[in-house]
Order: sequence, then C-alpha cells, then structure tokens
Amino acid sequence: MSMEGPRDPSRRSVLKGIAGVAAGAALGAAGAIPKPEEEVPSIYSKHMKEGGMEKTARNSFDRQFANKERIETAGGTAEVVDIHPEHAKNDVPVLFAPAWACTLPVYKPALETLVKEGRRTVSLNHPRTGGSMQLTEEEQTLVGTYPTAEVRKAKTLLDIVHHKQLGQLDAIAHSEGAVNVAIAALLEPEKFRNIVFFGPAGLIGEDTLSRLMQGFAAQGAEKPTLREIPVSEEAKQAAEERGQVAIAYPAIEATDVSKAVGAAANREAPWYMAKNPVRAFSEGWALSQVQIHDLIAKLHEKGIGIVIMSGVDDSVFPTEKMATFLRKGTIDGFLSVRGGHGQIGETPERYMVAAEQMLEALERKRSAR
Repeated sequence: MSMEGPRDPSRRSVLKGIAGVAAGAALGAAGAIPKPEEEVPSIYSKHMKEGGMEKTARNSFDRQFANKERIETAGGTAEVVDIHPEHAKNDVPVLFAPAWACTLPVYKPALETLVKEGRRTVSLNHPRTGGSMQLTEEEQTLVGTYPTAEVRKAKTLLDIVHHKQLGQLDAIAHSEGAVNVAIAALLEPEKFRNIVFFGPAGLIGEDTLSRLMQGFAAQGAEKPTLREIPVSEEAKQAAEERGQVAIAYPAIEATDVSKAVGAAANREAPWYMAKNPVRAFSEGWALSQVQIHDLIAKLHEKGIGIVIMSGVDDSVFPTEKMATFLRKGTIDGFLSVRGGHGQIGETPERYMVAAEQMLEALERKRSAR
C-alpha cells in the first residue's frame, strides 16, 4: 500500500519518529517507574492554560472517562467509556481493544490522544467474571476452533457495539485485542470499516505459553531502537547521490506519562489476573496458541482495510517472526516502528497519532477505489 503522507507539516513531524526497519530506529530508555499510587498525568498538562480551550477539553475528557457505563455482555458486566471529542473529525467512532491484562487506567493517555485527534473513542475493561456466551450455528461454524476465551472477548466487543448502536466503526487493537477484533469482524464484517493492529497476537507462528511469558517479562529491558540514530555526512552524501534523503532520528525520551503508564500496567495486571485466575490463564494459553493469518486474509477479502504496526524491539510478538508469516496481498500496510510492545500506550503522542493517521490513509484508499 502506498500511504500518502500528511500534508500538514506539524502532523508530518509527528511521524518523524516512526520509521520502518529499513530506515532505522530509536526511543529513549524507560527510566524509573513511579509509585503505584501516582496518577497517570494528562497529555494536556504541559500546554494547559487556566480558562483556555485545552483545559476545557481536558475537563471534558476527564468527565467522560470517569463516566463508565456498565454493559452486560457475553463475558459479564463490562465497564465501558464512550468519549466524544470537542470537535469531531468525522462521525465514525473508533473502538480501541486492549491488550491482555491491561485496563482503562493503563490506556488513559492513549485514549485521550485519540480523542484529541477528533475521534469519538469507545473502549472497555473486559469483565473478569460472569456472562453467558450464546453462539448461533452460523457463528459456531465461523469461529471454528478459535479459543473460547478469545471468542468470548470478541462477542463482548460486539455486545458493546450493539448496545451503543455504534453503526460502522474503525478499530485500533493492541496485542490480544487484535485477536478479539479480528474474530468480531469475522462474525460481523459489516460493522468494521478499517482496522489498525498494533503488536498483534496470533501472527508469529507456533508459540508456547512459557515463551510468551518470557516475552512479557522482557518488556522492561532497554529498547535499542529508542536511542538516537545519527546520520554521518558520508551517509547523507551517499543518499543524495542515489536521489534519496538520509534522516537522523532523535531519541524518544521517557516522559512522566510513559513512566506512569508503565506503573499503571504493573499495578493493574496482577489485579486483572487475581479476579479470575482460571479465566486469566485460559486467555494467556489462548494467546500462545491462536493463529489469525488466514482470518486477517478473509477480512481483507471482505473489503476491510488493515494495517499492522509492530515495534522492532517487541519481545512479546517479535516483528521479524510476524513479517515471515504474513502473506503478500493480505493486508494494506505493515509498519515496523521504533520501540516495543507497549509503545502505543507509553508514547501515544507518536504511536496512537500514527495509528489514527493510518486509519485516515486506509479510508483515503477506500474512497479512491
């Protein structure tokens, strides 16, 4: 897919830190983790003026984020946020599907970023207990051997879509959320317009639970692609002779937001698992076994736009394995980006913005057909 770059220079600069493997990589060291009781800071905090428009937007976001609706779903009672921007870019909502053991507090800055981009944003805390999943014969045939734990989460998403009467939507899915959204789109493809998968599960081939847990545990390690990548004068000259431009990539330093997001993830995950250890284990096991290569191909055949973003330093679902198993023509774009598995939550001002821009690019492609 040939993605048209943003014409606005200020938006173009956002993508300067996002690059393919061929172009290079970078992002700053994670830094110290704040105390668990510290609140995830606002992305507006640096620029907020008393009585100004950004404070109004911030207050609106906080009010809507706190107003969690309890919706009965296949998985139990889900806590759902439905956040409307001050000025909507369009009338198509974005469903954000979370990673395994990640909750709304972990993604607060990411959701705020998406809303700031002008998109109505819907997301959830997946229920840990209760629920009753009923599948029609047609649905049972469609989901086939996909793990029950993942089908339940897919049906949970669809129950929310129906309850909120969202109509057709775009989706951004992180990690396990990719499996949930993909199965949901298989069941009801007419509901999904374009999807961006960030660090998706189910695309690296044969896996084991022990390898997956090691990948999760390694997330705290330094991410080499977050460092500065300078370009020598010789490299610049050589690129110029080839009619190309060599770009230097600055380090992306840790921020108060990224540190607080890491602390929130560390705080929320144990509670997520403790609330229902059996369900949590079944989900973890399913993540290590599920394969969605063919499923994504089916969704693409049905006209759903698909872009995959994967961090070069992702220890959970490694990019190099993912690239090996994806088949040409089954997606619209694959972006190898700097950083690790959780970058969309830790550095949303770059990665969530880039994901939303990919949704825009997919829609431009659709409109041009």
